[in-house]
Amino acid sequence: MLVTVNPVDAKGQRYSITLEKTAGDKGFIRIDPDGPKDVTIIKLYDLRASGPAAILCRGDVSGPDVTVACRLLPAGTDTPPKLHVEISGSLFGLYDGVYDYAVTPEELESTLAFLKAAAFPPVPANV
Repeated sequence: MLVTVNPVDAKGQRYSITLEKTAGDKGFIRIDPDGPKDVTIIKLYDLRASGPAAILCRGDVSGPDVTVACRLLPAGTDTPPKLHVEISGSLFGLYDGVYDYAVTPEELESTLAFLKAAAFPPVPANV
């Protein structure tokens, strides 16, 4: 099971981002920038739901594995819906940070439906 969105970041860079569930708490994320950059595929594990519109997981990358928190934010008065991503724990902090990607209302709804159907285990209460 998977979902794909085609967001735009604050600099106007377009992406194709696919989240795939491969097991109860495992999956992949595929990030394909619209441009000359390479496609990035990250194996995800310990995927947990931290609400109906958010997940928390670990990403298997070179160096220490990163922690990734993703939330879907509804449209505001003057802002489109967003995919809000926080990354921490990367090697030398190279990829650590907060990243916002504008998505369409339809992409927001399809991603919410994916998260509901994926039924990732919940984040433990002590986290």
